[in-house]
Amino acid sequence: MRVLYFLFDGFDTANGTNHLALTTMHTFLDNGIDVYLVTSHSKGIFPDIPDSLSNRKGFSYSIIQRNNVEKRNFIKRYFDGMKYAFNACKEWNKHIKEIDAVILQSTHTAFFSASLLHKKLRKPIIYNNFDMFPDGPFMFGAINNKFIFKALSFLQKRVYKYSSKIVVISEDMKQSFLNKGVEENKLVIIPNWYDSDVVKEVNENDNVFIKKYNIDRNKFIVQYAGNIGYTLNFSAFIEVAKLLKDEEDIEIHIIGTGGFENDFKESVNNERLNNIRFFPWQDSSVINDVYSSCDIEMVPLSKGVIYTSFPSKCTLLMACGRTFLCMCEKESKFYEEINNERVGICVDRIDYISAANIIKDLRDNSNKLNNLANRARVYGDKVYSSHANAKKYIDLVRNLVDVN
Repeated sequence: MRVLYFLFDGFDTANGTNHLALTTMHTFLDNGIDVYLVTSHSKGIFPDIPDSLSNRKGFSYSIIQRNNVEKRNFIKRYFDGMKYAFNACKEWNKHIKEIDAVILQSTHTAFFSASLLHKKLRKPIIYNNFDMFPDGPFMFGAINNKFIFKALSFLQKRVYKYSSKIVVISEDMKQSFLNKGVEENKLVIIPNWYDSDVVKEVNENDNVFIKKYNIDRNKFIVQYAGNIGYTLNFSAFIEVAKLLKDEEDIEIHIIGTGGFENDFKESVNNERLNNIRFFPWQDSSVINDVYSSCDIEMVPLSKGVIYTSFPSKCTLLMACGRTFLCMCEKESKFYEEINNERVGICVDRIDYISAANIIKDLRDNSNKLNNLANRARVYGDKVYSSHANAKKYIDLVRNLVDVN
């Protein structure tokens, strides 16, 4: 059996979901399912194919050149994505007889890829939905024209129509799909996970990130590591940092890059905030060191993100024995789950005062902080680890192929 794994943003870019694709492909290979990866090259920051994957038996790939388009330039990105889908089709079309099923990762031009796959390949398509398009971008302002939103929504329905199964990553996202009229029997919940064999806590004395950047671990470190884009409400850091500016032992670390990085840095400079420190995006090889270098992660989400996506970095924190403060809508299932399970703390999306007070409280109460972190580690292993989730893709693919 061979699976076509279709990625949009390649491993050469700074991407918050590539670790999920990597773990899934390793799981397929470990279970005797060959993988043909179609991926892109656009930025060249990292290797196109991770070393752990390149020499594995049963693995093959095609790399398609894409333009390096600025993420905030939506129109150029959209047309570049369609061009990529067409060029990718020329490659996977050569391997039609070898392919039994497709994993199509969510992207803004998935409707075009799904149409080509449906027309030419005619094999089961599993749409791996990490975020809902165009719903998410419309909610947090990346798309601000209702006509464009409706047109894109119409096109996106093709993806849902042509997909045999749609993997959603949370109860909130499932409900959002149901609200759009997608049949429930097409929806499968498989949470975003961390690699149980790879993501672990790193001792402070051995921590590469701490040593490289001279992190003062006598301070209480509030961290955000990830993409600085539309889904992040970076204004929350500004407001919380202003409330904490007199707390000399609290420092906020921002690790990453993205379309709003310069705006974020400009706001920090304008407010003369000395308690926010920026770091460049870090390679996935030091992800354990990064998440182990903080006391707590802060994840302030833009409006509606929790219903159309998922803060997967929270699960990575769990694996590293850390807890988190997430700012999202109170009505969401995620808000309820995290607070009920006491593995982290969720507050309302713009409740900056509560966020600042929680940070001070956890700084002053190490027992409370450690209890949250310990519960997070156990809960993460049970619900969000690759051991608990990755093989669900094996069952999903095999069932679809057997039926067809």
